[in-house]
Amino acid sequence: MKKFLLFLTLLFIFNFSYSQSKKPEGKFCNSREGRIQYIQDFSSKHFDWILQKVERVPPDIEKYLSDEYHDSLDTRNESRFLKVVNNQYYYPWKLRESIQKFQEEVRNGYVRQLGYGSFKKDPNESEILYYINLIDRGSDVFENYDEYKIFDNKRPKPYFNEGDLYKRGFSPGIYKIVIEDLITCSFKK
Repeated sequence: MKKFLLFLTLLFIFNFSYSQSKKPEGKFCNSREGRIQYIQDFSSKHFDWILQKVERVPPDIEKYLSDEYHDSLDTRNESRFLKVVNNQYYYPWKLRESIQKFQEEVRNGYVRQLGYGSFKKDPNESEILYYINLIDRGSDVFENYDEYKIFDNKRPKPYFNEGDLYKRGFSPGIYKIVIEDLITCSFKK
């Protein structure tokens, strides 16, 4: 019964959180530039706060983790991989890296999809591909956030508290609904 009540509470909070975010309307629904601006603003509001909460990784350790992680996967060396995963900065590094890739996609993904000069694609197609890529990059962030939370909760004093997640409306379901709303807007004439 407690789990059911917790589920209902979380569902209410997530739905309330999205309802507090204005759905795209007006120029944010009627124009491609407005829709792209809307998702950029929404993404910034719902993802950037994490970088302020998660510890920074020293640059030399960040490079080491990146190189070792990719080399361990390329060589399929499990011992090497486990050494990386057991590093105290591994989970913060993975989360921060996924957010940075997501932010890059938010900022430049549409232009990259659209192309340049004679390689320019259909703007409508490019916009939909942009949204698909955002969902993909966003799911990486949510996955790495969940792994980080497990890691963080094992600490004597975690960096995150339960209220952080709910205050921000940070949810893959909400993000997917926003993207769906923008796609719907893109088909309205």
